[in-house]
Amino acid sequence: MNKRLLFYGSMILLVLVGLVLFMPKDILTDPLMSPLEYLSIKPYVMIFGTWVLLVPSSTIIVYALGIQIIFLGILLGRHEKKTWAWSLIFWGIGTILAGTSYQAFGYELKCAGREFCLFTSWFELAYLFSTAISIALMGFAFASDLMSKTLGHWVKRVVGVALVLYTVLLLSGAAFSVRFLISYELFTLFWMPFFVFYFIRNIINVRQSQDRIDKLFIVFWLFFLGVNVGYYIYYFLGATEWFYTTTGLWFSDNDVLHVGLVLWFLYFQFKIIPELKMIKE
Repeated sequence: MNKRLLFYGSMILLVLVGLVLFMPKDILTDPLMSPLEYLSIKPYVMIFGTWVLLVPSSTIIVYALGIQIIFLGILLGRHEKKTWAWSLIFWGIGTILAGTSYQAFGYELKCAGREFCLFTSWFELAYLFSTAISIALMGFAFASDLMSKTLGHWVKRVVGVALVLYTVLLLSGAAFSVRFLISYELFTLFWMPFFVFYFIRNIINVRQSQDRIDKLFIVFWLFFLGVNVGYYIYYFLGATEWFYTTTGLWFSDNDVLHVGLVLWFLYFQFKIIPELKMIKE
């Protein structure tokens, strides 16, 4: 087990270093945006007299979400649900990485000292990678706890291959400066089918055995779908700018997503975790 953990840890570190080396510094925002233009569309405060902290309210929300998820991971680890635990810990780490670049220090990481702002940063690439690991681990845990041994074995193989494939795509996008390959849109398109599969599997399980945990997971996945639909509706309506211009308060599409995920993980904590504790890993 220790050798396996050392191997996986080394591979993760290698990819993170690769993302540093291949960090695409020639992909700029579309449309092009100067640092001053970037600051003009978002609230910010100065810290230590020199650092720009973007959207303080959004930063608090996303960091709180990351801490919440890591706490749930530690909680599950104490109940010997190691795979679920690591899945949540990686998700929480990814959330904090995302909040550091999309919110808190986005200006410093992507705009400061440049003529035009960058499209992404290492923190955002590391967020995509960390969250992909989380989703893969969630697939392993789901296959172990809610599928037959044979089906679970094949699902784990598919999820493992998917993680390797996504990592290759992410590294390729960074190395060859392909915007779509390092985008959140690709990330969503790539991983969403797995959640749909888990949802269908829970429905099949309910029809076969009426297990309470499968019923709870059906609500869980529908909740997740609702959160993402809310995010995209808010995003495509351009409600962030309208709300900020109208009220002077910043509440973005990412805030919609993060608040929704806070509620989603509260459901996981109080509904799903008590049931998972009863299943031996």
